[in-house]
This record gives sequence, structure tokens and C-alpha cells, in this order.
Amino acid sequence: MKIKQYTITENNRINKINLEKYIMENNISQNEVPKIQIERPSEIIVFYNENKEIAGSLNLWHNRPNYNGRKTSYIGNVNIHEKYRKNEDKIFNKVFKELKKKGIKTIIGPLNGTTWNTYRYVTDKRNHPPFLMEPFNEEYYVELFKKIGFEPLAYYISTIMENMNPVQRGHLSKKIEKLKKFDYYKDTTVKSAENNDLITVLNKVYDLTIEAFKNNFLYSELDREIFLKIYMNYEDKIVKKFFKMLYLKDELIGYVFGIPDYAELEYKGKIETMILKTIAISPKYNGKGMGYILIDELVKEAEKSGYKNVIYALMYEKNISKNIGLLLGDELRRYTLFIKEL
Repeated sequence: MKIKQYTITENNRINKINLEKYIMENNISQNEVPKIQIERPSEIIVFYNENKEIAGSLNLWHNRPNYNGRKTSYIGNVNIHEKYRKNEDKIFNKVFKELKKKGIKTIIGPLNGTTWNTYRYVTDKRNHPPFLMEPFNEEYYVELFKKIGFEPLAYYISTIMENMNPVQRGHLSKKIEKLKKFDYYKDTTVKSAENNDLITVLNKVYDLTIEAFKNNFLYSELDREIFLKIYMNYEDKIVKKFFKMLYLKDELIGYVFGIPDYAELEYKGKIETMILKTIAISPKYNGKGMGYILIDELVKEAEKSGYKNVIYALMYEKNISKNIGLLLGDELRRYTLFIKEL
């Protein structure tokens, strides 16, 4: 197989000429362009067979934060067409050799540029169908990563509360009862984004989001413009009453974002599950149980709206959110992020 490399992003700006060249030469659908514009890969590498037919492709992101003091790139959107799924190590070795020439010491993936975008492979699928916005992959890609020398770097889980499990709901109620004993609880208010302009709400929570996640594993800051685009891509699916904001007196100190699992429509013909996608709390209020207040409000709203299940999505195993997810739900799926040293 032969390789062709397209430089897409330089100095955080998309090279429109190269992007157009990639689209034209590879017959890329215009539907894929918004994703490229949000993810902004440094380069897209395309593999061709001897007849110049596309055999696969991958994206690379350079200028990422060093990992353990070593110059690091991210790899993602790996796609190998089925009939070329043998001897892939030869083509990947060519890619790794070029990266070493550029001084790259470490590759992490699958990670599409930033943890705000798609990342991780499903490594323990269980029986539940994929839910909305969940990364999902063929087992082949996990085996491919192992074959070409990647090792596990970090683990993640999703959990599910099914049929509004009374025991798990009870755990949540007990947490709220304990919080009511603190003086600050009476000064908290939860407000819905309902009847508010979505862009206005997103702008309001942007700064809080950056502050809340800045110490997360592999965090990198996201421009306000891209943050807005990510959420606005789902504008037609967002139900604003499931976007809850927490105030302490007049200060916005947290929010939770839930979204119906529209993927259920494909195999159930109805939606019975709410996904808790994002929860953010101002760091100065960590450890005070504020997250439970937001989760309780979201679960009550979901229950009132007729939903039977709640998914706590994509939690890093070393984060406290994982403990909350396991307290309020049963393990649904496991995911892995990988690393390769060059």
C-alpha cells in the first residue's frame, strides 16, 4: 500500500486549499467536512492499494501537550477497509517512522485531538446496544492497536440505572438528605435552561466548564467557538429542560447536561433512557455534594417525563464521578485509551 499525507491544520488554522484537495482527490462527502472543521487534525493520512483505490485512513494531531515530558501526538479516526486487514503493521510502521523523524516520542489514541471530541475504544461491550454519542468500534480496532504496539493508558466506564431502580434512587435520596443538614444547601437553586436561548445558555456555562475540567486527565482548553459548535451540532436533539444549572445564591457554580438516547428509536421505536452526558462543578465547591443536587434534579425530571433508565456516561476510572456512577447504576460498558512509545 502507498501513503499520501494531507496537512489540514497549521498554527490552529485550517489550510482550506489542502482540505479541498483532500476532499476532491478522495471523493469525501461534504457531510464529513463539519467534523473535520471541529476536530482540526494536523494531518490526514490516506492509504491506497496498487490501483490507487482507498484502503484506509487515519488522522494525526501534533502540538499536543507533552505526556510525561515526551513530545506527543494523538491518533484517531483510524479506518481500515475490511479486505486490507492483514499485514497492517507494515503500513503503520511507515507512519511511525515518519513521526519519529519529526521528534515524536509518544502516540496516544484513539483521541481525536482533544477529550472534548470522540476518544477511547470500547473494550468490553456487554449486551446493551450503543447509546447516543457513545464511541463504538469493531473489536478489530482494539486488536489492531495491540498488534501495532499500543498498550492501555487509561480506563473508563459507563453505568446504567434501569427501571429507576429503587435501591439506587434511594442512595441518591440519602445523599440529598445529608446535604440538607448543611447551611449552604438552603442557598442553592437549580434552574432549567427551558425558555432560554441555547446559545445564551452555552455562553453562560463556557467559562465554568473550562474551570471545572482544567485538571482532568489529558485536558486541553477548547475555544469558545468550537465549544458552541459541538453543542449546537445537537441543537435539534437537545431538550432544554434536561439542561440544569446550579446556583449558590446568585453565583452559577455547576450544571448538568442530559440528553434523550435517540439511538433507542432504531431498535425500540421509542426512547426510555436519559443520558447524563456532562456534569461540571466549580472547583471551589468540589467535595460539597453539589453534583448530587444536579443529578437528583435531572433524574427527577427524567422520571417525571416518563423515562425508565438513566445512563451515567463515559467516566474516567480515577475520577470521583466513577464512584457516583457505580453508586447510582450498574456497570454497562468499559472503554480503554491506549499509548505507544516510539
